[in-house]
Amino acid sequence: MPTPCYIAIEGKTQGNITAGAFTADSVGNIYVEGHEDEMLVQAFDHIVTVPTDPQSGQPSGQRVHKPFKFTVALNKAVPL
Repeated sequence: MPTPCYIAIEGKTQGNITAGAFTADSVGNIYVEGHEDEMLVQAFDHIVTVPTDPQSGQPSGQRVHKPFKFTVALNKAVPL
């Protein structure tokens, strides 16, 4: 059984983007008390690559973080 994961997003100019995103009115029967200003994460993905030398296989540069992607159920914080 998966462990529930919640995410809160705050923008520099927008403020709390996830405010009220996980209320009973927004998500229905999956509502969990105490997580009203967060979103329930369904899945996430984050890749880190390390450049390597093709001859030796040794690291040849700094690690590179790819975008952090996540999937959430439809709620009032998700753009349509």
